[in-house]
Amino acid sequence: MSFLLTDIPRILPEILLLVLALLILGSDVFERWAADEQAALERHRASASLAALGLGMIFAITLLQSGYLYTVPDTADSNYFTNLLRNLQSGIPRGSNVPLPVMDMFATDHLTIIGRLLFTGAAFLIVLLTYDNPPLRNPGEFYSLLVLSTLGMCLMAGATELIMLFLAIELTSIPLYVLAGYFRNDRQSVEAGMKYFLYGAFSSALLLYGMSFVYGYASSTAVAADLTALPTSVITSFDTLRELIAQAGEPAPILLIGMLFMIAGIGYKIAIVPFHGWSPDVYQGAPTTMTAFISTASKAAGFFLLLRVLDTVFPNVVGNPIPVFDEFGGWTGMLALLAALTLIIANLAALPQTNAKRLLAYSGIAHAGFLLMGVIAQAAPFSTDRLNGVVALLYYLVVYAVMNIGAFGVIAIVAQDTGSDEITALNGLAQRNLGLAALFTVFVFALAGIPPLAGFFAKFYIMLAVWQANAIWLVVIALISTIPALYYYLRLLRAVFMMPPDISTPMPAPRWMMASLVVSAVLVLVLGLFPAPLLDVLEQVQVQVIAGR
Repeated sequence: MSFLLTDIPRILPEILLLVLALLILGSDVFERWAADEQAALERHRASASLAALGLGMIFAITLLQSGYLYTVPDTADSNYFTNLLRNLQSGIPRGSNVPLPVMDMFATDHLTIIGRLLFTGAAFLIVLLTYDNPPLRNPGEFYSLLVLSTLGMCLMAGATELIMLFLAIELTSIPLYVLAGYFRNDRQSVEAGMKYFLYGAFSSALLLYGMSFVYGYASSTAVAADLTALPTSVITSFDTLRELIAQAGEPAPILLIGMLFMIAGIGYKIAIVPFHGWSPDVYQGAPTTMTAFISTASKAAGFFLLLRVLDTVFPNVVGNPIPVFDEFGGWTGMLALLAALTLIIANLAALPQTNAKRLLAYSGIAHAGFLLMGVIAQAAPFSTDRLNGVVALLYYLVVYAVMNIGAFGVIAIVAQDTGSDEITALNGLAQRNLGLAALFTVFVFALAGIPPLAGFFAKFYIMLAVWQANAIWLVVIALISTIPALYYYLRLLRAVFMMPPDISTPMPAPRWMMASLVVSAVLVLVLGLFPAPLLDVLEQVQVQVIAGR
């Protein structure tokens, strides 16, 4: 399929992200007017301001284009603004009517739109967190890499073809490898970047190996069915792969091996057991703001990709019958086992941690177990009288992003003042900065699942969807796993409120870092007290998924 001019509005956010990355990189050249400390500070803030303004604008354009707030009615009078908005919204899906992917490679459906909003919003909050940091040596490079990684995440959310899938993952991962080890004079940062690169390269190799098995199986099926006229580019399409796999009947071992390798490759990206070994070391060594980005946006992109691959390419490889949770089989059974192991091992491993970032790393792994439960629940037969897994999964991803960015943001402020990210560095935070301690309490309670914060409803919706899908034993494990989680989260608050501070001077809270934390805290509260507007939007993704089955 060829590229048409009418496809440009459909990929406008991705185009704007690429342009923004180039603008940040190019404009930094003109900021190098001096080498003193003041010039370095202005150069840093110029790149950060451009990144924040650009990401905010792209988020607003994507939200406007989505039609979630306002859709131009067909009967509206024609003028410059209505025509512009109508052109912007010309390629968006309406209900279950989803336009064909751009060049059979990139879908512009509701799932992609939600991904765009999540990734650009998370990147915007991260830029605010870094605005008041000490000046970077090359801020243009830093922020352009951040934007390019965001672009890769958007492509991951919409990839509908194997080659696009792999390129999107690499575009996401390679900038993150650099950002994790960005401080070359910091031994921990360099170690984190190297470990992240090695584990990431291994996971990419697993993914590519699995893709080759799946492609080979689909190609042999096409030859056996005398479909040799199909071009290679068509066979790599997710929809074509699904049809060829279904046409072949009983899946062969080579297909199952390929599927397992692909799940393992994505499993490294989302840090689930047993593919989680890199996560605590990388989270501890990387710059705290980058840890927040890796632990939220990057993990969310992996789940978007996992959901699209399993639901589009392998919907029939789920056992027999398809799928009933008291007769586990295929990838549903395997993911259920991995989810249970992830919940148990991660929460137990977090108990002895003394470093706040390592503790939150294991917390993130445990949350990945809950997210896997959502992927499993969405494979169950849908009925209108119950919550579908895809809605619970996406709601959890949005909530997890804002509450985790907030938690890491507080640790970044504390580390900037104390020079340490150990739990003891939080001692007496309530006495040194009560506002910051209150925000941290909101984020920790949300991560622990305390009502009425959004974290509670995220876990509740996930467990409700899995319960209704008849995986009751998995819900029981999830409930039990929250007991040790509550203990280690309360350890953080114990240090904040009950331990005496090492020094009694007030802790400064930089303005833009606090702005990011306040926005995150407000979202945690609003999404918990008023979840209906977001759930209404996410139900459009549910309609799209069900219509595609």
